[in-house]
Amino acid sequence: MMTDNAYAPYSLDREEHRRFSRAEQVRHLEAQGFVILPDALDDDHVARLKVELEGLPMRPSFYTDAPSFATVPPHTHGPESGGLVGHAPVVEFVKHLLGDELVFMHSFYIQSHPGAPELELHTDFQPYGSTYSQWLESCPIRIRVLYYLDDTRLDRSALRILPRSHISMHADAQPYRRIKSHAEEVMVPLNAGDAFVFAVRMFHGVGPNTTQERRGMMEYDYRPIWARPYGPLPNWSAAELRFVPEPFRDMAADRNRMDMAFEFDTKRASVETTGPGIGPARWGTAA
Repeated sequence: MMTDNAYAPYSLDREEHRRFSRAEQVRHLEAQGFVILPDALDDDHVARLKVELEGLPMRPSFYTDAPSFATVPPHTHGPESGGLVGHAPVVEFVKHLLGDELVFMHSFYIQSHPGAPELELHTDFQPYGSTYSQWLESCPIRIRVLYYLDDTRLDRSALRILPRSHISMHADAQPYRRIKSHAEEVMVPLNAGDAFVFAVRMFHGVGPNTTQERRGMMEYDYRPIWARPYGPLPNWSAAELRFVPEPFRDMAADRNRMDMAFEFDTKRASVETTGPGIGPARWGTAA
């Protein structure tokens, strides 16, 4: 388990992450930028997703000519992928981290094919809009969940991350920067069924795939209700949400939804007197 030292080294040990309490999960994600949820999907779940995704049309990406990116969000494609929008083992943690009122923003399905090159370190935070994602990745607070459908290894498109980079205030951390490599980056091999939850401002990339095996991965994005995108996004149609379970459709229905007071009450009549989500004890009483 983590020590009481707030500057304790980050952990890449899946089994240690499995033993984390909720407070330790929050602490590791806020301080280091990520947390691993081992076996968030069981083997049968992974197998069903793979079957469903075989029919999903794919396109090349900017870094490879192989058909690596789905042309439509997987949650719009079938019930297994749609069900991940509200997958309890992960969403319960995300709610603990961000608050109960979440907004689901998007999903992706990405394949790494044999011979795929490495992807440079980058962030998934684009606060000023871009030709690539427009306003999709502009929300000031957002969490991305990666679901791995295949084991990764150092030679099979393992995740590359730069821990703690999400909290840097230095000019080197400007979110549009792309970095070929960094002396302090680390590789994170994960197993099929693992979920990797991270702050989108953390610099991350992907190692090359020098094997003869594909690697599949799904990405699901969430934000708290107050942190809306900086510009408008089109909302999902009823047809696009038909595979999302009914209890979670409200979370996905309006990507521009917001609940926030822009001005302080000058009489302070509405100031909250509690807020455990910002108290030091959110990391545990020994933190």
